[in-house]
Amino acid sequence: MKERYEQEIEQLLSELEAESPSPANTPPPNDPARPLDDEPSPYAPRPRAGVRLISPGKLAVAGLILAVVGLLMPVLKWLSMAGLAILAGAVVWMIVRRMGSQQPAYWRGRRVDEPPKGAWERFRRWLAK
Repeated sequence: MKERYEQEIEQLLSELEAESPSPANTPPPNDPARPLDDEPSPYAPRPRAGVRLISPGKLAVAGLILAVVGLLMPVLKWLSMAGLAILAGAVVWMIVRRMGSQQPAYWRGRRVDEPPKGAWERFRRWLAK
C-alpha cells in the first residue's frame, strides 16, 4: 500500500514538472504585480458606517493650528480669531457630547444603578448629588 502511494505521488510530481515551464525560460510579465502595500490588510480597522469624519478632537487641533498660524503672522489676525472660535466650538461640542452619552451600567443582565422607585428615594438621591 505504501509503495502504491509513493508511485502515485511521484507520478503527480512528474506531471506537474512537465506542465509548468521552468522559471528561467519564462519572460517577465509586461504588467508588474501591484505592490503589497496597495492592498488593505484584513486586520486593519475599518471605519464603521456611522463614524463621523470630523470629530471634536480633530476640530480642536485644527482650530489650535489656525490660531497659532494667525498669531505668528500679524497680517492674518483674523485667522487667529477664527482659530480660537473653532477651538471654542470644539470644546463645547466635546462637553455636549459627553453629557448626552450617559449609558446605564449593566452587570449580569441587570442594571447596576436602578432608578429610585418612590418620590422619597428620588428626593434623597437628588440631595446626594
